[in-house]
Amino acid sequence: MIAKQVEFDNRNLYERVYIYLRDKIVLNQLPPGSRINYEELIEELGVSKTPLRDGINRLQQEGLIEVKPRSGTYVSIPKVKDIVEIYDVRKALECEAVQLASLSIPKTELKSLLCEAEQAEAEIKKGNPEPFFQADRRLHRTIIQYSNNRRLITFMETLELQIKWFAIIIAKNFDRPLQANDMHKKILTAMYHSKVDEAKKRMEEHIEEIKLYTVADYS
Repeated sequence: MIAKQVEFDNRNLYERVYIYLRDKIVLNQLPPGSRINYEELIEELGVSKTPLRDGINRLQQEGLIEVKPRSGTYVSIPKVKDIVEIYDVRKALECEAVQLASLSIPKTELKSLLCEAEQAEAEIKKGNPEPFFQADRRLHRTIIQYSNNRRLITFMETLELQIKWFAIIIAKNFDRPLQANDMHKKILTAMYHSKVDEAKKRMEEHIEEIKLYTVADYS
């Protein structure tokens, strides 16, 4: 059976191959431990080895791909140490982001995020966690952007891919998105009422809880 070829134009070919593979990994369409078959991808994407190799090299640098000598190329399986380190850094950065964002984020924005969290909760209870993931990333990105700290924003962007990848894990149990969503509401409510210390405490608890869930699933 001939694989259906994905349409790409010739501009930024390496970038397009990278994004295609990155999204398949992050969205768990290529699960951890999957072998990367170069020949199949060359046929599927209609590209030469060079942009494919360059894309895979970049994914390897970002920790999403592992090249094993004399064995092959695989989607990485996150190590517990990697998960702990990433979430500990994330926790410190996002608690600081809450502190800084509280100075400038409009209450209308907080109200909008709270409304989105309520809608996400209703969808989770129907067995559909996808709106939660969208609301989750918008909440965290919004708080980070309102920190108005360029370096904090840049550091968080470097963690974004792996954070999104790990987040898929908590969808295995619908109780987990519900718990995370409930914590979102507590963070937003505290920020709305200018209770900055409480919001920071809730954010710290939230990230720590996600870390522990993720570690438990990979241990």
